[in-house]
Amino acid sequence: METIVEMRFGAHLYGTDTAESDLDLKAVYLPDARDILLQRVRPAINTTRPRPRGEKNTAADVDFEAYSLQRYMELLAEGQSVAIDMLFAPESAFTQEPHPIWREIQAQSGRLLSTRATAFVRYCRQQANRFGIKGSRVGAARKALEMLAAAEARLGTTAKVLELATGLGALVGTTEHVAVVSLPEPNGAMAPYLEVCDKKIPFTASLKTAREVVERLVGDYGKRALEAERNQGVDWKALSHAVRVGREAIELFETGRIVFPLGCADHLRRIKRGELAYQAVATEIEALLEQVEAAAARSSLPAAPDQAVMDALVERAYRQRILEETGP
Repeated sequence: METIVEMRFGAHLYGTDTAESDLDLKAVYLPDARDILLQRVRPAINTTRPRPRGEKNTAADVDFEAYSLQRYMELLAEGQSVAIDMLFAPESAFTQEPHPIWREIQAQSGRLLSTRATAFVRYCRQQANRFGIKGSRVGAARKALEMLAAAEARLGTTAKVLELATGLGALVGTTEHVAVVSLPEPNGAMAPYLEVCDKKIPFTASLKTAREVVERLVGDYGKRALEAERNQGVDWKALSHAVRVGREAIELFETGRIVFPLGCADHLRRIKRGELAYQAVATEIEALLEQVEAAAARSSLPAAPDQAVMDALVERAYRQRILEETGP
């Protein structure tokens, strides 16, 4: 195994580290020729200190994760934020001089990115739903719950969601954050789902199951509303990550790159320390979601990365690795 690049990641990359921050290292590696030929390349290698459940990392801890070159390219093609953050890590983040292959990856960055970076968008949407208490979402969840509860009382607990086609159409047509979507099944066929604030319920689910899912959603929103009032029981670290990813996504879609350390690092540290009101941060996440989706829609990034460039880079690197270790 040969390291292509190793870098300080996480808080040390974002500029949000403190004296208590643990060290998070990310790397990309070239597998040994034998593993390549036998198709035994490990997509990722992780090392971390074993610790009891619930115990947090300390400043003395080091978490290390290395991706094979092929896996890293796959993550980049998918638009995964970890791969994109690594791509734009500055020289100061490297723990050693990178391999020429990494320099080639950096030079080709414009051909490796795309609007598939909507993984950022998905994350922002998930976090907005997790932390947000926007009135329209609460109202949508309550309307869906009322409809499902009434249908369950009328048709019975074992009746299926698909039996509500008419009622669902009326609800979807008049309620934001409620929709009927189609998702692929393992056999390739498309199946309908009821989507309520991004919670997806198959049409084959019973009304009882659907009602319980939406009931929990309404309960979660109620809990968040109380947290907003009391500013208690808040996962501030997760909130700071939601804001960070939203800010990164906007910068990426608007400029085609991300500059580290982040310009909003001080703001993120304040969120992580719980110095801001929950309501203010939840509102910021809601607003960031809308800004990210708008930035993605007008971005000049291509629709897909140049897969040929990615494949050629991996092929060339692996072939050279095999020739070096085994000879022609």
